[in-house]
Amino acid sequence: NINDGVEYMRRNDFERALEKLDRARNLDPGYYETYNMLGVLYQRLGKSKEAENNFKKALKLNGSSSQTMNNYGQFLCQTGRFSEAIKIFQRAADNPLYETPAVAVTNAGLCAMRNNDPDNAEKYLRHALELNPKFPEALLPMVQITYDDGNYLSARGYLQRYQEVGKQTAKTLWLGIQIEKQLGDDNA
Repeated sequence: NINDGVEYMRRNDFERALEKLDRARNLDPGYYETYNMLGVLYQRLGKSKEAENNFKKALKLNGSSSQTMNNYGQFLCQTGRFSEAIKIFQRAADNPLYETPAVAVTNAGLCAMRNNDPDNAEKYLRHALELNPKFPEALLPMVQITYDDGNYLSARGYLQRYQEVGKQTAKTLWLGIQIEKQLGDDNA
C-alpha cells in the first residue's frame, strides 16, 4: 500500500495516494514510513499542519530515519524555518547508516541559498561534492554560486562536471553562454 501510494503521488493522483497510505496506516499504525509518506503527501497538498504532524510521528516511531529527516527538512525549509531545516539535514547526513548523505547535505545547501545565505550554501554544497563528486543536484547550484561570485573559471569547471552527469536544460545552456561571455570566449 505504501508503494502504491508513492506511485500514485508520482502520477499526481493524490486522492488514491491518500487512500493507499490510509490503508497502510490502518494495517500497521506503528510503521514510521507510512507517516513519512503521509507527510510528503500533505506537504504536496499544501496542508502544513498535517504534514508536520505526520513527519513528527514518523520520527517519534523511528528517530534514526535519515530519509524521514530529509523529507522533514525539506518541509521546514519550504515553510521558511531555515535554521531548523539545516539542523535536521545535518542530523540526517551524520547518520552513519544513511546511504546517500550527499542528498541531505545538498538540501542544506539549497536551503541556505533559499535563505539568501550564499556562504553557507557554498560550504554545504562543497561538502556534498566531497561526499559524491558527481552529484548533479550539488554541481548545478555550485555553477550559479561561483558565477554570482564572479569566479567564472570555477563556474565553467562546475558546469563541465555537471554536463558529464546531468541533463542539459535551457538553464544550463544559458549559464554556459553567460560564463563563456564573461570569459571572453564568444565561440564557445
